[in-house]
Amino acid sequence: MMSWPFRIIGFLFWYAKEFVSANLSVTAEVLRPRARSKMRPAIVAVPAASRSDSEWTMISSLITLTPGTLTITISREHGILYVHGMFVESREELVAEIQEMEDRMLHAMRRAPGDLTRPTQLPVVRPLDEAGESR
Repeated sequence: MMSWPFRIIGFLFWYAKEFVSANLSVTAEVLRPRARSKMRPAIVAVPAASRSDSEWTMISSLITLTPGTLTITISREHGILYVHGMFVESREELVAEIQEMEDRMLHAMRRAPGDLTRPTQLPVVRPLDEAGESR
């Protein structure tokens, strides 16, 4: 296993490659005629393995800095990131991409990678009535 500084350097190179690739995809979409657009926007709930404030901040920032994706909000209570993607072919594909980024980031940030388990079920969200009570 690589030492901690080399894991950070490796992650930075990987993220730079992903950043450039995402920039090229978004640029191509902007220049493409509307009739041939490949844009399929969606909002997806992504189970996350982040635990500390710095990990939540880093993964949210990395997602938002990557062209074509945006962190809308996080639910630390449920361990979920809500992410908007510009080119979502399937929910599973975007979830896999975000979780790969998070896994690489956590391996780079933590001195010992430790537990990377994620919630297996999405939370049940119920609308609130006018009094603010859950229905």
